[in-house]
Amino acid sequence: MSTQTETIQIDRLPPGTKSALEELGRPNGKSAEEYLRTIIEGELLSRKSFAEILEPFRRSFEASGMTEAELDALFEDAREEVYQERLSRNK
Repeated sequence: MSTQTETIQIDRLPPGTKSALEELGRPNGKSAEEYLRTIIEGELLSRKSFAEILEPFRRSFEASGMTEAELDALFEDAREEVYQERLSRNK
């Protein structure tokens, strides 16, 4: 599956902006570019309704043929796995 992307170039930023963005992204292992992409995508998503955000997930779920019970079990298994990992880290 091919994903199309777009590029934006930002010129004339004040000195130190890129290093500041790198510092902000570093705790999450992101470059300045990745950090900015996260901010932009978050801003765009914040303007959508919850139904619009979930639409790709709904389509994917319907296409998968999975039942709601199977989806519930999948989420419950994932939640339990995270819970067990946290328990073991806090020992």
